[in-house]
Amino acid sequence: MHDPDSAPAEPPASHGRPDLQPLEAMRDALQAQVHQLERQLARLSHDLRNPLGAIRLGTELLRRGALDPQQRQVLDHIDSAGERAQQLIDQRIAEAQTAASTDEQHRPVALHALVAQCVETLAQAFPGHALEHDRLGEGHCQADPDRLAQLVGRMVAEAAAVATPGSGLIVASIVEPERFRIAVHAPTPAEGEAPDGGGEDRLRDAVRSQSGRLEVMRQAAPPGRTLVASFARTAAAL
Repeated sequence: MHDPDSAPAEPPASHGRPDLQPLEAMRDALQAQVHQLERQLARLSHDLRNPLGAIRLGTELLRRGALDPQQRQVLDHIDSAGERAQQLIDQRIAEAQTAASTDEQHRPVALHALVAQCVETLAQAFPGHALEHDRLGEGHCQADPDRLAQLVGRMVAEAAAVATPGSGLIVASIVEPERFRIAVHAPTPAEGEAPDGGGEDRLRDAVRSQSGRLEVMRQAAPPGRTLVASFARTAAAL
């Protein structure tokens, strides 16, 4: 016979206590949307860098010609506006990267595929220089793919700024047992005639911010310059 006195007591009703589960679920959903927007803005900012770099390169090429004071002033205004826009884009990318967690930033990356995609996009931004992609080594690397793609664009823009007009640029992705490298080679005019890209220091800072190092190698015969960004290939990426 069932003894009502022995039945387990039911938990008391929580009168007046709100159910927080729907609020927590809403908060998690909003946080996920914010992270997604941050990633989209970072990608958009990266996409804007390439055409902006082409505009600034165009002003640099025009400045080498014979210009009257008014034309030079107009070019200076265009370049100043482009530099300001580039600073804003860099700031936006930095903010988006800060908002993202380290785990989201660094993950295994197929280096050759990423660089190949960058070269395909950059070929449209720099129609005056044929881009060639060389691959060496195999395997994945641990990196932030968005920042790495951004770096490839900056390296190509810097190389194009000093390259002989109409010459081709060679972009190499190199995977080694302990390191991976991105190199961009540009044929340059004869010694004494090669223009100064003016961006080596900024590029070096950008590589250093990704825990890498930048080497600049100059070749006398035939004249040329090669930018090499080198990074550690972590054990987690092997």
